[in-house]
Amino acid sequence: METKTYQYLKPFRPYEWQVNPWRDKSPVLLLTGSAGGGKSRLAAEKLHAFCLKYPFSTALILRKSRAVIGNSTLLFLQSEVIGNDPRVKKLETKFRFEYENGSILAWGGMKDAEQRERIRSFGLKGGIDICWMEEATQFDESDFNEVMARMRGRAADWRQIILTTNPDAPMHWIRRRLILSDDPSISVRYSGARDNPINPESYYDMLEQLTGVEYQRLVLGKWAAGSGRVIDTWVDHFNRATGEDNGGNVTYDAEYVPDGGTVMWSIDDGYSGKYDPKTKMFSHHSHPRVFLLCQIKQTGVISVFAEHYAVETLADEHIERVIDMSTKHGWPIPRWVIRDRAAASLGGALEAVQMLPRYSQMTVDESVKELRQWVGKDKNEVRRFIVHPRCVTLRQQMASYSMSEEGRIIKQYDDGPDAARYIVWDRAYGVSPEVDIAVWDAPPG
Repeated sequence: METKTYQYLKPFRPYEWQVNPWRDKSPVLLLTGSAGGGKSRLAAEKLHAFCLKYPFSTALILRKSRAVIGNSTLLFLQSEVIGNDPRVKKLETKFRFEYENGSILAWGGMKDAEQRERIRSFGLKGGIDICWMEEATQFDESDFNEVMARMRGRAADWRQIILTTNPDAPMHWIRRRLILSDDPSISVRYSGARDNPINPESYYDMLEQLTGVEYQRLVLGKWAAGSGRVIDTWVDHFNRATGEDNGGNVTYDAEYVPDGGTVMWSIDDGYSGKYDPKTKMFSHHSHPRVFLLCQIKQTGVISVFAEHYAVETLADEHIERVIDMSTKHGWPIPRWVIRDRAAASLGGALEAVQMLPRYSQMTVDESVKELRQWVGKDKNEVRRFIVHPRCVTLRQQMASYSMSEEGRIIKQYDDGPDAARYIVWDRAYGVSPEVDIAVWDAPPG
């Protein structure tokens, strides 16, 4: 039997950063980071290779609107990836490519009822095998849910949704649901312009001319708020699939270690608001009370190993919940807590359980400056304020805590960052860790 040979237009040779996501079979794969890293090329190549390797597979490329695919994603796919491969034929009127082995690679959108209905009726053998959602921040969360419900393909022993996007606002559903989630089925991979060796030097020069939020998102790869971030040294690049912190503040190194240092709570008082258990988020104008459970490591690093937020909860009840949580996990109950001087009811509730308060003395501006320094890398490339991945709400708030165009701090998403300011002030200007350990059972002063 004659063996067929083919001349490919551009054989795929992955960049170094693309190798692991190329092999990644996680049900959901998010490719994000700054502009120009090669996210789209990797996704396109992966869909094409899937269709070639697994006969009768069903692949789908989505943009929010099908109308924009022709001159962007589709043109790139046909000219740079599929090329003149004779095993693939384009059927423009059917919005798909057909492969010699029975696979199909279709394209579509989710802008209106007609486009969404076409997606619902799409797929060989009961569903989709692999899907690429390009410019993913343009999709609604309901679009993602719609695709999830269609991932029933059986061509291979794995299925995958690939999302490619540059960062957006820190409260965007992609960051909340995919990046901050503790779901092991979700893999997040980061890349930047310098990870793509074919970018010309002039491209980097052009990126460096960007300013403001565009610079934060497209150059630094941060999920940054539209107005200025207060804690602009905060980096959350934790990869749940690998456990790698990628040099950021969110790391498993923040886990509580028995006999690894003093445990303290830092509390910002609050009460009003609503919590949505479905989205695991507080309503827009909520001001919850927050407890940050911290360990002062022997190195002086502050490790926030747990959090507890609550709204419409009395102080004594909230304290009891945190004690119960600590007991359940084997975390020690501290003698000292750090808080501001507001809310007499909180002070009375702490006294009732024999906890001793220390108070933040710095102004907001001074303590914000101090927090920035602890969050960022010091001269030894060490971040002195780190957070465990389980602290999802604090992670959201640290990225969302912002300033107005007039340069004033916005009183929103400030609950966890305020508690962080208090514990940093205490470490920077309070009693030294050595004295803390020596007089742990003695009253303050």
